Amino acid sequence: MNYDKRRALFEEPDNAHRPMYYYELPPLAGPYEEAVLCHAVESCQRCGCGAIIPQLPAGTELDAEGIGWLREAYAVLLREAERLRLKVGLYLDPALEHAVIRMLDGLGDNGMRAKLLECKEYLCRAGETVKRKLHDAPLLSLVAVSEEYGEVIDLRSFVSDGTLVYEVPKGNWIIHEYLAVDDTDREAANFLSYEASYNYICAVFSLFSGVIDPYLGKTLSILSYSGIGFNGKNRRSWDVSFNTLFEKRFGFDPAVHYPVLFGFDIPDAAHVKAVMMKIRASMIQHGFMQAARDFADRYGLEIFGNLSEPKSTACSWLMGDTMLNNIYSPCALFDKAYLYGTNSVKIAAGAAYNFDTDTVNGELFRNYAKRDKGRLYKDAMNAYARGVNRTALHLSEELAADSEFCDFTARVQTMLRGGRHVADIAMLYPIYTLHSKVCLYSYPAEGYEYPATPSAADYMTVINAISLYAGHDLTVLHPVAMNERCHTEGGVLYLDNKKNKERFRVVVLPATEIISLGNMRMLKKFFDEGGKILATGILPDKAFEYDKEGENDREVQQLAKEIFGEDACSPRILKRYCHHKNERGGEAIFLYFNASAIDGTRMTKGSTINEALNSFGVPFDIYIPGMQRLECTGALNAIYPEFHNVGLDLSFPGGGMLSHIHKATDDGDIYYFSNTTDEEYNHHVLLRGAHRVEKWDPHTGEIGSMKQRFLRYRGEIYTNVRLSLPPSKSAFFHTVPADIGNSPIQEVESIDRLQSEHAALMSEF
Repeated sequence: MNYDKRRALFEEPDNAHRPMYYYELPPLAGPYEEAVLCHAVESCQRCGCGAIIPQLPAGTELDAEGIGWLREAYAVLLREAERLRLKVGLYLDPALEHAVIRMLDGLGDNGMRAKLLECKEYLCRAGETVKRKLHDAPLLSLVAVSEEYGEVIDLRSFVSDGTLVYEVPKGNWIIHEYLAVDDTDREAANFLSYEASYNYICAVFSLFSGVIDPYLGKTLSILSYSGIGFNGKNRRSWDVSFNTLFEKRFGFDPAVHYPVLFGFDIPDAAHVKAVMMKIRASMIQHGFMQAARDFADRYGLEIFGNLSEPKSTACSWLMGDTMLNNIYSPCALFDKAYLYGTNSVKIAAGAAYNFDTDTVNGELFRNYAKRDKGRLYKDAMNAYARGVNRTALHLSEELAADSEFCDFTARVQTMLRGGRHVADIAMLYPIYTLHSKVCLYSYPAEGYEYPATPSAADYMTVINAISLYAGHDLTVLHPVAMNERCHTEGGVLYLDNKKNKERFRVVVLPATEIISLGNMRMLKKFFDEGGKILATGILPDKAFEYDKEGENDREVQQLAKEIFGEDACSPRILKRYCHHKNERGGEAIFLYFNASAIDGTRMTKGSTINEALNSFGVPFDIYIPGMQRLECTGALNAIYPEFHNVGLDLSFPGGGMLSHIHKATDDGDIYYFSNTTDEEYNHHVLLRGAHRVEKWDPHTGEIGSMKQRFLRYRGEIYTNVRLSLPPSKSAFFHTVPADIGNSPIQEVESIDRLQSEHAALMSEF
């Protein structure tokens, strides 16, 4: 998009850049009123949205009559949307999922139903001859377990005609029978199976056969979903294909290792859980997510959907690998309360940046749309400044009363679509460590089951410390992307995508125990060539590429010593930090944990991280000298019950945060700044490079030129611009290269003199 087109769309956004509108349909119990539906479509257009996604009221159950009602409703909505040139999404509503599974159950077909991993245990005595009929369900593992000897014996060879006959050896043994059973507690589809997921989506669309056909791929252009994850009891969602997929990927049979998933301890337990949970996570990615993508491609649809709780730190137990499961529809979720969804954005945006996807979706205001208008504005700005550029909204009556809010979002989305994300810092996603911390169990449970966060899982806190205290943007880098899409040269790590090419001068390694050996080798090369590495809490000592001889682990340990130094890798030495350098300018700083987060996890203070980043002497992309710095205590990581109990849904220190994002385009650079704090920001910002700056106001559509001057800092030219942002406001700087000729440029050694005397150090408490 060139400058003229961008400016025209900023002044008058088209429907393609406008937000989508989640419309809650009337209750099925009420009378069918076509006028109500027509009014809803007209309201969608009037409030400035470009598409409408109908949803049934929570708790709705559909019978044949209800499905008929819904077909008629879609017929009206599609007709009216076509007339008004709006788009419509078909939402895979839980009510539709329940209806499809019930219908198939009635036909005696449970092939599409979700499965659970179930463990049956039997006590036995030494010398006893066990003769037991096995359950009539797909058998995944049959083992004898001795905690006394730390031993597991594979019993499958002792099975004949469905009966186990086994003479128990000396000692105390428990027989474990692991099964893939139907999840009868829910009427749910099996999202871990590609075939079941694809057939489920087809079945939903077949319910609207004859109604949607003329509109498919045109007016009906969106496939929408939500809540994807391991939603079975105790998060034990599973599939019968697990063992086959595992052996194909890792080359050995996982059956004997199932007890490790339920807490049985062996020397290699962390390795085993990491690789087993890697496969379970991939079953969502290559199950429902791939099926939705393929179905959408087949019928010319866009997909818009999110995971169950994408802001969760302990993602593996809940929904697998949040980044890889976001590849096809990178989507943040702002749910339940102001700021509660903040942490989901960097993960979704990272998936988009890593795997070269243009859009970062965001579902905003779910279950809290009735909050005051000001807070909803703030959360939208928080989402955009962290990476979201396409939204679907749950709108309050106040926001839907006119087009002011949606005009604002449309202008922001127009500016943030496309271009390359610019950040100097990459943070490696510690997913293999998170996989290794999963522990399954079988226990009565009601309501939404939240995970327990591993004590050393500090990566979300590190993200927020870099963003909200140090004031720098970053890209979360997945281990797969680092191995397959990156290279290092001259102390710079390059992300080699076709469109979103990035270059990182600093790599951050949050507390990590298990790391890809390929990642570790690349970090060593990066360090040797002059790169800067910052690690917190725990250094890796295990390779994800599991080998029983431990050669890969030993290489990881040796590389850690070569990068961070002997002291950092010694459990007998404890300092404030360890600093290791080489002759080519490579630096590695290891920061020990020095605080406890609100959720009980360990963390490194934002002030310490900021000090370490500054010590590298890297000329960062943007400096905001007068920003309020938020010393994070992990509150943004808290699960919702804790978040609510602490009161952060009602009151957040300072009111919010000062955030920014930078996108580079072919004809210039776009900077977005948002101020959701309660204080005005009226001070300098420094933009790396020489720029001619215009200020574009997304709240009003106004565009004006800015005064700027230039200075040199840390060997780079910077453009010094005054940024004036009242509370709850945001602004764009649109820049093009400035011709500075031979003009003298003042060199400064410190930007501390630009520090505002009003800048406050804040804490969450």
